[in-house]
Amino acid sequence: MWKTVWISVMLVWMMSCKSDSEDIIPTVRFNAQINLDDPEYSGSNTLIVEPDGLNPRIGVNGVAVFRYSPDEYYAFDLMCTHEHEIAGYYFVERQSNDDFTLKCPECGSEFLIITEFGSVTKGPATWPLKKYKTSVSGNYLRIWN
Repeated sequence: MWKTVWISVMLVWMMSCKSDSEDIIPTVRFNAQINLDDPEYSGSNTLIVEPDGLNPRIGVNGVAVFRYSPDEYYAFDLMCTHEHEIAGYYFVERQSNDDFTLKCPECGSEFLIITEFGSVTKGPATWPLKKYKTSVSGNYLRIWN
């Protein structure tokens, strides 16, 4: 009997301690398609895709996409994972067209998007950017969660 109670308490405790970028970034269901032939998305390995008429919802307020190879892309939400004290969301920005680092203008956290993890390279953020699924079919990139 005590063994069952002990196991139950441990499971509840372990589940309540879970905190990651999935908890920090709101879950927004979307399914977006990007035409890779569009001049807006050609010529750079790093793309910033914001909501538009064709994709009214994409991430919380946009997605950063890194082209790793012609058939492999990494997509990350633009929302900073640092728990800001001020109400509202803070979104990371690209530093330049050639840069693979996104930076939060509020807290200064930096994230590397040339790997599949969206890792923190400079805090105070401790969690990586929220990653989304991608697939390529012809000249179209699909991004979803």
